[in-house]
Amino acid sequence: MSALRIAVESDDADWIELTDSSAGAPPTRIRSSSLSEAAVATARSTRPVFVDIEVHVADTVREAFTEYAEANPGWAPGARTGTIVHPGTVATLVRLLHDIEATGVADGVTLRGPDAPALIDRLTPDVAELLGVRARAFAYTDAG
Repeated sequence: MSALRIAVESDDADWIELTDSSAGAPPTRIRSSSLSEAAVATARSTRPVFVDIEVHVADTVREAFTEYAEANPGWAPGARTGTIVHPGTVATLVRLLHDIEATGVADGVTLRGPDAPALIDRLTPDVAELLGVRARAFAYTDAG
């Protein structure tokens, strides 16, 4: 398996792949409530599979959980939401992405949050560097 591909999407923005997208066939995007469900979908697909992950990054895990719960009433750690949810720090997100890559759960991930520019600003240098992937240089422009 090649290096994990990373994309970002917000509720009001286009899907933007941050890593090299010259890998051939366009990806199939999936929402899954668990990594094991995503792995099954990846194993069955003939195209690259990107799994959606709802992320909220803060300076501490406690802060991320609190802020995510405030923004998503009814959510609690361990709750089944129909999609993988990761409130945490950059370091905990990187560990999750390493696990996804190492176990072959998916070929890529789409990190979703309410604000694509903020996700890109916060994650691109840190996550790409910690994962050892090269992020494409681009300027974010709002499609609206």
